[in-house]
Amino acid sequence: MIDPTSETPPVYNAATVGADSILLVDDTLVLRERLSLAMQQRGFRVEMAADYDQAVEVFSQRPTDLAVLDLRMPGKSGLELLRKLLQMKPNTRVILLSGFGSIPASIDAVRAGAVNFLSKPADADDILSAFVRGVEPSVPDGATAFPAPSLARNEWEHIHRVLSECGNNISEAARRLGIHRRSLQRKLRKRAPEDPAIPDADDESDDDDDQ
Repeated sequence: MIDPTSETPPVYNAATVGADSILLVDDTLVLRERLSLAMQQRGFRVEMAADYDQAVEVFSQRPTDLAVLDLRMPGKSGLELLRKLLQMKPNTRVILLSGFGSIPASIDAVRAGAVNFLSKPADADDILSAFVRGVEPSVPDGATAFPAPSLARNEWEHIHRVLSECGNNISEAARRLGIHRRSLQRKLRKRAPEDPAIPDADDESDDDDDQ
């Protein structure tokens, strides 16, 4: 008889990670809120902030067990915020996320006290799994472990940043991006492009379709 649980993937939630609360810091509203909902469904008390100053204010009032920080934000970076949070609460476990992953950045993050460093896009299970794994896999051995982002990936990040700045107003975001509203809606329905960085023919054909 086959054991139905033998190939069940691990379930990552507040209980399995050993934490009750998490701080999410990202200047892209749609990504922040999507991740917040996923973490709440996994049993966490979730705090959110858009930048360094907001994060410090929120964390000083409602400190959390875990923190997930975007490396690149307007103003002070996620690395500076990492150091500040650990000054405020040294036992906080922190992961840095970056759409522009690199070996030096991952090494700097771990040396500053992060438990891991992930390249975007990363969903709730990716992040919680990284908290469970800890620092062991976070400093890559090879130069290809964190490739430069593809053009399609950079476009995806930029579109969601602009949309967030427009308060999720698609018409205004399309105007700022210089594309038709329907083209923007098609792009928003797509998942974030995966690395490796070199765009393939599919990426180029998508661009052609939107012209």
